[in-house]
Amino acid sequence: MKVLGVAPCFDEASHYSFKWFERLRDAIKGKVELQELLREMAVRSAFEANVEAFKPDAIVYYNHGGEDCLCAQDGTTCVLDSENVDKVAGKIIYTMACLSARKLGAQAYTRGCVYVGYVEAFTFTTDNEQLFCQAANSGFIAYVEGETDWAKIKAVMVEAFNHAMEQTNDPWSRMWLQWDRDALRIYAPGVDVPETKCIFRKAAIALLGPKIGWRLGRKYGLSILLLGIDFNCGFLGNNLVALKKG
Repeated sequence: MKVLGVAPCFDEASHYSFKWFERLRDAIKGKVELQELLREMAVRSAFEANVEAFKPDAIVYYNHGGEDCLCAQDGTTCVLDSENVDKVAGKIIYTMACLSARKLGAQAYTRGCVYVGYVEAFTFTTDNEQLFCQAANSGFIAYVEGETDWAKIKAVMVEAFNHAMEQTNDPWSRMWLQWDRDALRIYAPGVDVPETKCIFRKAAIALLGPKIGWRLGRKYGLSILLLGIDFNCGFLGNNLVALKKG
């Protein structure tokens, strides 16, 4: 398996996320073919070039995120966002970052990706940072070790967060471990399904189910919605006619 690891490092918080990526790298060393974009190399141009040339099966990202982006080394631009998400279609994207499962994860899911991320800020305490690290890393380690059922991988991660909560007496650490656990999403068939505010997407999901509805482009969702309206109006019209005849 080819893995592209991306880990910027430019502030106090990313000092820890970078350390966590290094621990993950040590855990999977020798089990995957790993290409790394670290610190100054973690920029959009290098990311896109490596996705095209290296052709990774999975992308692992550890650093800051927003609802629709994963940050680059400068902290103001992105290595991955809605503008270039098509370039990672069909890949596994495993993140330890704030918020990105809200929009970027949903966008990646519609491109056939499995997306592991969080819908809230990923928060941790420095005194117990290793516990947060172990929980955050657990899912990808399980995948590399041979578990391919993403529902089971989510269960592994939830249990890792629960176990971490049992390992500390610090109430703040427990609170934030629970917060991170509850913010975890794995967008994969049979696991979590992204939420949507788009009426066309909702129509497609309602009529065809989440597995197909989330894969359809917006124009297909609109077509299905119009088809549904036409069908329902026709059905109602027929019933009105029958009532009149009766």
